[in-house]
Amino acid sequence: MFKNKRHKFFCMCELCKTKRRTSSFYMGSLFCLLIILVWQVFLTLFFVSRFNVFLILVLLISIIIGFFRVIF
Repeated sequence: MFKNKRHKFFCMCELCKTKRRTSSFYMGSLFCLLIILVWQVFLTLFFVSRFNVFLILVLLISIIIGFFRVIF
């Protein structure tokens, strides 16, 4: 009866893509994730722990999904 016609997280319409491309908060958060990823890789050079490797994996997946949403 009540259909939810709002845009969802994985909405691929042109309006949502344009909003993501022009959003300074979205691009800023991706840039911050990229800086944290580089820092974690730098720390992994000195000492390796399972937590660092897991955090690098999670950050890498988050960045890939974020850029994928911007491009497509």
